[in-house]
Amino acid sequence: MKTLLSTPLHLVVLGGLSLFGAPAAAQSGPFSPFAPFELRVNFQPASAPVPAGFVVDSGQVFGSRGNGYTYGWSADNTANTRDRNDPNTPSQAYDTLIRTQNGGNFTWELAVPNGYYQVRLVAGDPGYTDSDYRFNVEYYGDVLKGTPTEGQRFFESVTTLDVNDGRLTIRNDSFAVNNKLAFVEVKRKFGVDVNFQPASSSPIEIYGFVSDNGLAYGNRGNGFTYGWNVDNTANMVDVSYDIDILGQRHARMQQGGDYVWEIAVPNGVYSVSLMAGDPSTKVGAYRIQVEDSVILSGIPTGYGFTHGSGMVAVTDGRLTVRSAPGAANNKLNTIRILQQ
Repeated sequence: MKTLLSTPLHLVVLGGLSLFGAPAAAQSGPFSPFAPFELRVNFQPASAPVPAGFVVDSGQVFGSRGNGYTYGWSADNTANTRDRNDPNTPSQAYDTLIRTQNGGNFTWELAVPNGYYQVRLVAGDPGYTDSDYRFNVEYYGDVLKGTPTEGQRFFESVTTLDVNDGRLTIRNDSFAVNNKLAFVEVKRKFGVDVNFQPASSSPIEIYGFVSDNGLAYGNRGNGFTYGWNVDNTANMVDVSYDIDILGQRHARMQQGGDYVWEIAVPNGVYSVSLMAGDPSTKVGAYRIQVEDSVILSGIPTGYGFTHGSGMVAVTDGRLTVRSAPGAANNKLNTIRILQQ
């Protein structure tokens, strides 16, 4: 979905207004409540020794592997597993591999709850350099790419991305030549996109956002717990202006009080992206802080919107958003939160 600092992002531009958002296609289901998920999969012949900490993929068709996980290939790919037994490889995980373009165009999938994941891919072959590695993950192109040489046999990438259909998918890029995968590591990350709007406005399903309607902090019944320090429903606005739907909806943060928004998150470091504005008026000085850092600051001009992003640390189980000193008529349209 994204490039937030170092992570992938799709940038949606509608009506001249740049917005951070998912591809223009509805999710097949909502993001699941956050729960830890971590898996390391080694691609290898079934008879080869299994590296410590890994589960085995030996090229079988997608299905339950009997180890608590469901994963596999678009077609039987068992004939393309290799164990090189090269004494110069860093470990057994690097010594084994699977070819993903030999005799077909093979795609690998792993069943996961919808959400954000950090994916580490390692491609390579200790014995051969006759490849041009290019792998796509989900709808992100060239997540891993590299051309091996005698001096560099392996390439790897670490990418944070979202899964919307219950399966994390790895496929060959159209420019790949003799693609080979050594192993993959998948780790769930906390992530959510929230838009602020009246309860009477329809949910923004096309972007995959969850909605905040101004309620006081509590369990929203969608797997997340978030809300305001006091009821703020009267300040949720949909101006119905002729502009992108995310831009026409917002929460007023200073009308009749000083409203603070929080969301329950695991303690850790987060990248946060905010959009503030109102296409019907440019009166205000937007200054919003997340935790102790001012993430967004600007005077509305043009279409009337200001964007901001940054990194924050959470140590009390709640990520907190409030008006920063110097703010006037603060408004908040969207927030993206992604664990690092």
